[in-house]
Amino acid sequence: MRKNLLAILCLCLSHGSALAQAQVEPVYSIWDVTLGQPVEQMPDSEVGEITCGTNGGPSGAKLESFGDFLACQPEGSGLHEISFSYDDEQDYIARALENEYRALRGGTSVFAHPVIVSVLVDANGIVQGRRIVTDDRIGDYERRTAYTLIRNFKARYGNWSLACADVEMKEGEKPVGNQFIHEYCTGRSPDGKVLIAVESSYLRKKGQLGLNRETQKVNTGYFESQTRFEEILTPFTVGTAP
Repeated sequence: MRKNLLAILCLCLSHGSALAQAQVEPVYSIWDVTLGQPVEQMPDSEVGEITCGTNGGPSGAKLESFGDFLACQPEGSGLHEISFSYDDEQDYIARALENEYRALRGGTSVFAHPVIVSVLVDANGIVQGRRIVTDDRIGDYERRTAYTLIRNFKARYGNWSLACADVEMKEGEKPVGNQFIHEYCTGRSPDGKVLIAVESSYLRKKGQLGLNRETQKVNTGYFESQTRFEEILTPFTVGTAP
């Protein structure tokens, strides 16, 4: 693989920015998944790591193939969550080409935001949904903009009759500075067969103080900035508003 990688890098560097940018597009992304298809049709060889999903949390048990979905405990809906990362060779190329990496965001990402992606599979091995959650394992500067990813989803699904509402501040929650954002949207495809839900938040949770009371220094990272997206075939349903 390393020889191929070096060859691609040389080709990118010698043929300019346009070709370099083309090389950092993932071979297979979450948008290439077709809902309703057998999960075994998803290409093991065109992604990075395959694991059991944990609803946006740390990676679960590692899987050898998408076909091993039954090794993952089902959620309350009965669906098994299988997470995957984008091809690591493409990520390496993206990181090597610094300017293009900043612009296109190598690694597992959507709309230039680092994310955790997964598919939801029923007991018969049919892909019933996809899930995208912004990745918290990044620097605070980048994480602060995670809540803005909802704008891209609103644009992508603009003809799905989206219904959006602000979620009220809960006990213990506070704004980050003068900003408190918590929005939840749902929508249905024009043919009525697919549902989506998108949640975006930028706030401080209970106990997340902006200033350390003892040292009077700013508490780094004490905020939540996140976007969660779920798309699922009926008769399965998306989660209810938080």
